[in-house]
Order: sequence, then C-alpha cells, then structure tokens
Amino acid sequence: MTTFAPSTPVAPEYVPADPAEQAGPVRDLALHVWRPTSTAVVVHVAGELDVSTTPRLHELLVPRLSSTAGTVVLDLSGLRFLGVVGLELVAHARRRAASRAMTVCLVDGPVCVDRALNAAGWSGTIPTYATVEEAVVDMPGRRRESPLHVIG
Repeated sequence: MTTFAPSTPVAPEYVPADPAEQAGPVRDLALHVWRPTSTAVVVHVAGELDVSTTPRLHELLVPRLSSTAGTVVLDLSGLRFLGVVGLELVAHARRRAASRAMTVCLVDGPVCVDRALNAAGWSGTIPTYATVEEAVVDMPGRRRESPLHVIG
C-alpha cells in the first residue's frame, strides 16, 4: 500500500472566531442608479457582490422595487465576483417585483455572472441582455430622463 506524504508541511486551516473577521475585508462595490425611461430604473453594479457588500445593494434596490417603474434593470456587467448572497438578493428582487407586477431583468457580461446564473439553474429563466441599451429598447416608455443619483 502506498501512502502519500506532502513534500511541504500543511498548516491546519485557520478559522477565525469573530464572524466579522470571517466575512473578510470590506470589498469594493460601486452602485449607480438612473431612469433611462419613465417606466424603467437601471441599477449598475460594479465590483464584488458578496456577503459584505450585498447589504448595500439591498438598501438601494428595495425602494426601486416599490417605485412606479415597471422594470428594474440590474446591470451586473461590472461585477468581478457574484456570490451566493448576491444571487439570493436577485431572487428576492424577482419575487418582490412579481408581487407588484414589475419585471426584473439582468445585464450580464463577465464570466462570473454567467457561471453563477448557470450554477443556480437560472439560465434562460430571467430576461437577460448583453447591454443596458438592449434591455431598455426591449421595454415600453423609452423617453430619456436625467440620472437619479450616484452612490459609491
């Protein structure tokens, strides 16, 4: 019987006791909101959407799901990482929008978004576009308006 011994010693995995330390350092997340039409709100998300940054998006997104807009476009094209908590927020947004007869659609782009959507089994189940322009053209009420505000 052959046994394998690593050539370099392996240190035991460090598991921090403090939950804040487990979450790791605060990641960067940039959020930008605007209304390209009278019936749509676009939320551009850039950076890393993980356990430490998702609450910021949640705080920004929930009021948009209670607005008079018929569609919320989540532009995820600027993400470098999309974690499970971010996917859970997308699912929450879809449920909340559906209860108000609203639509949530996505702008994807980076491989991390496609992989996360595929892993969740959502490919083809959420309206997804290559660009914000495509998403906006595909909805009614395309009158251009000024940006709402910038956060981040």
